[in-house]
Amino acid sequence: MDILREIVGLLRAVTGEDERWAAAVTPESRLEDDLRLESVEVAALGEALRARWGVDLPAYLAGLDLDQLIDLTVGDVARLVRA
Repeated sequence: MDILREIVGLLRAVTGEDERWAAAVTPESRLEDDLRLESVEVAALGEALRARWGVDLPAYLAGLDLDQLIDLTVGDVARLVRA
């Protein structure tokens, strides 16, 4: 399965949103401004990424400045997984 689609599936699982919401998610969708993820949802996404790919999202986020955190996109998460 494509990593981006898997990430969208994980996002859908942690947010409880429906398929219509998931269909609108693009690599350019920002986690905060566009998808309106709350901190608990970001934490749940981090746990899901760790379980699926061993990715340490909290450590990655800790290295970002405020603007980078605000502008973090689904594509950025996909690139992190691919790395």
